[in-house]
Amino acid sequence: MRFQPPWGGAFRLQNYFHRKLDALPSADIEAMRSVILGSSLLGETNLTSQFSGTYGFSVTFQREALSDVKDRFPTFAPFLDAALLPVCNAFLLNPLLIQNGRGVEAHLDKSMMYYGDTIGCPVAVSVLYIQVPEQLAGGELRLYHRGERVAALAPRPNSLVTFRGDMAHEVIAVESGAPALSAARISLVVEQYRLPEALLTRVPRMELRTRAGTVMI
Repeated sequence: MRFQPPWGGAFRLQNYFHRKLDALPSADIEAMRSVILGSSLLGETNLTSQFSGTYGFSVTFQREALSDVKDRFPTFAPFLDAALLPVCNAFLLNPLLIQNGRGVEAHLDKSMMYYGDTIGCPVAVSVLYIQVPEQLAGGELRLYHRGERVAALAPRPNSLVTFRGDMAHEVIAVESGAPALSAARISLVVEQYRLPEALLTRVPRMELRTRAGTVMI
């Protein structure tokens, strides 16, 4: 399967990842940072136990609701325009904030299984690095294919990484440089799925979730 990502250049699923540096204007990155840190939705993650100790919230949506997502989160629109793949029809978007002593354990992204246990892995996962503290130690993204590590990517501010959705991955614990939430390693992540109609109907058109539960929007 082959697709053409919005940033140009061929990306094949047999490749492990694609990284674009200086992905967006710096003003867009700063606006996203400000909105994420100032959001009333921000709290301990509502994702799986592998994300324990991290912060964020999540938005599930079908492609037909993309304009509604942009209306609700206009500062995220440049990321969505740059990252979303035309072959995909369902998405889970979440900011991810990691402080000192925290990381993300190795896992496969299968967040859509919340809506149906037969929904598998996404086609791809895209990560935009919003804030990377200058003195950050740790926090690299490691990718695995069939149990073998194939990449170890240090976070770089304003870089966009897209990797195959069937790959296990982890974020090594941040050792130092992010002592407070305002100084955290911040990324914006979107899992991108291509679902048949029978499974797509199980996914809400648009739903915002926090650790406290579903938020009506």
